[in-house]
Amino acid sequence: MAVKVYFATNRQPYTDPGSGRITRFGDDPGPVGGLNVRYGSADVDVDLDARTNTMVAGSLQVADEQLIPAQGGQPQLGSSTIFDALRNDMKTSQRPTIAFIHGFSNSFTDAIERAGWISAFYGLDANMFVFTWPSRGSPLGVPLPYTDYTHDRKTAVMSGPAVARTIRRLHDYVDSLPPDLACDQPIHLLCHSMGNYVLRNALQALMRLPDPTVASHSGEAVSDMVPLPQNVPDPSVLRRTFDKIVLAAADEDADAFDDPAKLKFLPRIGQSVSVYHSLKDWVLNTLSDRTKFNGPRLGSDGPDNMATISDKVTAIDCADVTSFAKDPEEHQYYRVFPVVRNDIVQVLRGVPQNKVRNRAAVSQGRYRIKPA
Repeated sequence: MAVKVYFATNRQPYTDPGSGRITRFGDDPGPVGGLNVRYGSADVDVDLDARTNTMVAGSLQVADEQLIPAQGGQPQLGSSTIFDALRNDMKTSQRPTIAFIHGFSNSFTDAIERAGWISAFYGLDANMFVFTWPSRGSPLGVPLPYTDYTHDRKTAVMSGPAVARTIRRLHDYVDSLPPDLACDQPIHLLCHSMGNYVLRNALQALMRLPDPTVASHSGEAVSDMVPLPQNVPDPSVLRRTFDKIVLAAADEDADAFDDPAKLKFLPRIGQSVSVYHSLKDWVLNTLSDRTKFNGPRLGSDGPDNMATISDKVTAIDCADVTSFAKDPEEHQYYRVFPVVRNDIVQVLRGVPQNKVRNRAAVSQGRYRIKPA
């Protein structure tokens, strides 16, 4: 089956010398220190039975943009082109959208292909929109890829403001729509592994963005040209952007929801937050720990103390349903094991946390997925 994946990226673009057309994106931050964001789409050919997902050759389309138009003209924003396409589909087909932030060790093509796989594997009639940040696409192996991991850790921090600008641009776009063009469909957010660390830095950057009253030639707010951020974070600027937020195998600190400098205010931008975790996760318990000397990981132990954090946050333990045989790292369960997929899909469909099938309650706000 063919899956269209929409994307935003702050990766370095590479162009064809003859036409000037962008043909690919690299593993390093793009212009303006990774602040510049380009938008586009690509198609992925997914075969669930064969377990393959391949980006279709020649399908990459990067939306044209011209932020500084000729005198008397208006800016051409690539974000508007892609958001228009998404809004039109969400309105005419009554389909939600899943926004996805991938983890470390993913090339641009890896990220697009993984988003396509998730769309088909989850079986939801939904659009896929991936923010693909500059991580290096090299498979895990021996010796451990410490260099790639530390590269990705640094670019994850650097990419936070770019994700924040993408969210702010979405706000501006939605605010500019007349009522008859509104789609009234939800946008969900799915983050995996180090993508959760990108999200943390995006949330912090979002709270530092100034008021979005940057005048363009047309008098409208243009977040693509937003000025430098303010120094003091302001949680009051956060607004509900997503419906369900799903954090899978989060390479983030276990105290993140207690700390204002981490994810404490994340629940403000979503209707609910579901944290999927497993003590058997090799990446978080070995690679992340050895390279960063971290304490407990959110994706390993779940949140430190459910009693002190927002009651919008739910923790779901996946350790009983993963296996080394099917996933040697036991880190990819959100896209490998149908029993985990089924739990996430129920959450995205709006099933209350205490009504999700095949779960056992552990304590207040904590559940364990039971073997199928």
